Amino acid sequence: MKADIERLKERFVNAITDAEIEAIDKEVKSLVDRDIDRFSEGMLECIKDTNKEADELLLRDKLESVLPFISVSALVKTYFKKSPQWFYQRLNGSLVNGKPVKFNEGELKILSTALNDIGKKITQAAAFVF
Repeated sequence: MKADIERLKERFVNAITDAEIEAIDKEVKSLVDRDIDRFSEGMLECIKDTNKEADELLLRDKLESVLPFISVSALVKTYFKKSPQWFYQRLNGSLVNGKPVKFNEGELKILSTALNDIGKKITQAAAFVF
């Protein structure tokens, strides 16, 4: 069911005419009539996927204001033991071996810890300025 919903979602996004939108609406109603419980479950899965994608976009937007002021190379080497390319591939959702990559939950926790640690170091350094 989720695959059907995703297919209809893609068609809706690319729909140009009212007739296309009406046809999609009829197909959605057909899916609901066929099995409302499975349709509801499929919609919830699609919503969760969309929320994950939105969170990833928000992460990239939030980090854009910070990354110019820190050494990504040092951050990644120190906290992840990886290369800056590895970091940017995940930040941008790049294709690696034909699949999009992203930070997993553990890596997001490490990133949060790293940014907090860097923030504390900057605060301590600022205290010594005056």
